[in-house]
Amino acid sequence: MENTAHILLGLVLCGGKSSRMGTDKGQLRKDGRPWAIHMADRLESLGLKTYLSINPLQQEAYGQIFPSESLVIDQVDVEGPLAGLLSTHQLFPEADILVLPCDMIDVETPLLQRLMDIRRQIVQADVYLFEKEEQVEPLCAIYTASGLQKLSIEYKNARLTNFSVRRAIKNLCAVKLPTAGNRKDFRNYNTPAHIRKWQKSELH
Repeated sequence: MENTAHILLGLVLCGGKSSRMGTDKGQLRKDGRPWAIHMADRLESLGLKTYLSINPLQQEAYGQIFPSESLVIDQVDVEGPLAGLLSTHQLFPEADILVLPCDMIDVETPLLQRLMDIRRQIVQADVYLFEKEEQVEPLCAIYTASGLQKLSIEYKNARLTNFSVRRAIKNLCAVKLPTAGNRKDFRNYNTPAHIRKWQKSELH
């Protein structure tokens, strides 16, 4: 395995069940290309080696559009985004991870650059993330190896009884950045109604 000490990796979360959407959100298309590709491109444009978090049932579909070595298949018995974060941490325990969900399609790269800049300025935090109206945005964030190790210990000791990311990280040392600029940056499109709204906005 490559030396990942002090390295920042990109991770696109695609492994959710998409139960409210009824179809795989990462496979939805913008400009003829899957959302998952758009999100990976944004992370790679920042110079990050980027991986895709998927569940086992998605392996064949995603293997047709991404190299197999870029796919991280869920390896832990938790639900939701935590499965992707912890599975990737198992593979790269020394790396920090900049994570994005596949359905945050409006997020702009300058926002992600702000996270990377603050990580360089303030060290020894567990997570760097944005705060909007007193709510943190845990799925557009940088998780450090130390923070992920703490979550991993919680998991191994069966203390992750609730798989909400916000609840899981409440005791981590967090650097919180105020949000600014485009209000759409943190919008998740996870229902058919959301998609119709997004499609309408794309026309204007």
